[in-house]
Amino acid sequence: MRFFITISFLFCVLLANGQEVDKLHTRNKKAIELYKEAQSLDHVGNYYKSYNLLLEALKRDDSFDEAILLTHQILIKRGELEKALQLYDEYVEEVDQQFKNRMLADAAYALFSEGKYEQAKNLKDQIEGRVLGLDAALFEIVTSSIDYALEGSANPRNIDFEKLPAPLNNRSQQYFPSITASGLLVYTVRYNQGRGDENLFFSQRDGEAWSQPLEISEKINTDRNEGTASISADGNTLVYTGCNAPDGLGSCDLYISYREGSDWSKPRNLGEAVNTIHWESQPSLSQDGRELYFVSARPNGEGGQDIYKSTKQNGKWMEAVNLGPSINTRFDDCSPYIHPNGVNLFFASRGRLGFGGYDLYETEQLGQGEWSEPRNLGYPINNHRNQVGYTISIDGWAYYSDNHFDGSSSLYRFKLPDDLIPKQLVDYKQGLVLSAADSTPLFSEIYVADIAKDSIRSRTYSDFEGGRFNLVLPKVEDANLYVKKRGYLLYKEEVDVLWENGNEATIYLQPIKKGEKLILNDILFELNSAELSKKATKELDIVVDFLKDNPELLIEIGGHTDTSGEEAYNLNLSTERAKSVLNYFVNKGLPKETFVYKGYGETMPIEEGISPKNRRIEVSILDIK
Repeated sequence: MRFFITISFLFCVLLANGQEVDKLHTRNKKAIELYKEAQSLDHVGNYYKSYNLLLEALKRDDSFDEAILLTHQILIKRGELEKALQLYDEYVEEVDQQFKNRMLADAAYALFSEGKYEQAKNLKDQIEGRVLGLDAALFEIVTSSIDYALEGSANPRNIDFEKLPAPLNNRSQQYFPSITASGLLVYTVRYNQGRGDENLFFSQRDGEAWSQPLEISEKINTDRNEGTASISADGNTLVYTGCNAPDGLGSCDLYISYREGSDWSKPRNLGEAVNTIHWESQPSLSQDGRELYFVSARPNGEGGQDIYKSTKQNGKWMEAVNLGPSINTRFDDCSPYIHPNGVNLFFASRGRLGFGGYDLYETEQLGQGEWSEPRNLGYPINNHRNQVGYTISIDGWAYYSDNHFDGSSSLYRFKLPDDLIPKQLVDYKQGLVLSAADSTPLFSEIYVADIAKDSIRSRTYSDFEGGRFNLVLPKVEDANLYVKKRGYLLYKEEVDVLWENGNEATIYLQPIKKGEKLILNDILFELNSAELSKKATKELDIVVDFLKDNPELLIEIGGHTDTSGEEAYNLNLSTERAKSVLNYFVNKGLPKETFVYKGYGETMPIEEGISPKNRRIEVSILDIK
């Protein structure tokens, strides 16, 4: 079956199929009649009856070039490559050069698709001049790929492929895995040897062992198809493909669900910003679930199936955008996987130099909408078969599925070679958020801000059942963690300090009460200036969100300095700095009447002497309305 798809896709339709009768290379009317009938049967996939009609046509005119070529192609589509090569040898002296070249090209690609690169090169090298009905750019990709595959397969990577152990692989078909930082594996199961519906299952890794696979949720799995899912690295967000659903916009749409304790929320169609009347599938979520990469067959892209991206802003998914020609080709591109670092993208393509079928490639995001030149992952990670549906754990294991000759499929993994492991590494932290009042588990929002780059690098939330959270973040030297929940004081701590004794931490949130204060002592201002530093905005924005969540608070903004200047100068400077923060809050929509500001100069140090900790802004709760 894979032969039929690849040959018809890459080699398109015979130019002769569109030729008028008087341009065919025969004058025998019966032969033409038989040829046209065989053509029609070929178009609907009846290769056996069309083959017999072509044999009858060739009995009437054995120099009928178009009939010879179509017979050759039908034999390839039937999987009878040896017979097709014998036909070529029989008629090689009869057909025009361009038809001869087309037969060589078709057979070369068929051999290439079987991984017989040496034989494919032997036929490819015999081609001289124009190839009938083939686009020049397409022909260049095919012929160059044959040379590329021959060289690459002669210098293979050292890869050990491991079939995942029991109790995994307990169904006839399981595929498209996706894994969280904690080792939760979500994948698709199709029942009844591919004839039943698809459902999502999960299994938890514990060391080298795996838990018994279970259906992900009754809220998600139905008697229709739910599959090809992506779970965010923090385990909180799931996007999957749902087909033929009552609320669908097209044949297959993308749906989203959020973790609710030990279960998942009711799925929601992602809507017109992501889905169309066409086909959408194969999602990949960023580590915090706020960026979504996926595949769509919508028109007006770069080619067939293209890779798109949508970003979640202010709780809403933005209009999906095509990743453009640096990623997508004029052919099919699919199976995106965005690494938890948010920088490295892995994907599959049929439109680049490769080893046959879909190959895997890796690219690095250079800037907004800019990507590095994709590189092929090499042999034997890529081979003549289709490589799709890969996911990579934060410890460098690539998980995937492979098809077997009996129609079944199983889950596998291999360790990424060192040169393929992304340079931008990620940390994985776990934590627990509790109320300081009574140790009750709290549902809360969690942010990590990179102070040097003034950016939010990761965000997640703790679950309402146990207060637990998983946090995946790029490794940075200077990062703060913030925890926010209505009715509780905004929590702030350095990431390295919070997890200095291991990868688990317990965070206690203080209920809001009069006299509590939040200390902002990162570099908010330029030296000897009341102008806010460009590195200050992300922290201040988090404070703004905290204050908007708690509008009943009356706040004092207090400015403080160290003792490095004159006392009067420091008092004035601290007052102006407090005023700058007030103006920032008001410009962000907070009511001015809920604030007072005051400068304290050097009169209330946290540490003795000249210390950065003394140069700070304090947000103090004066009263609660």
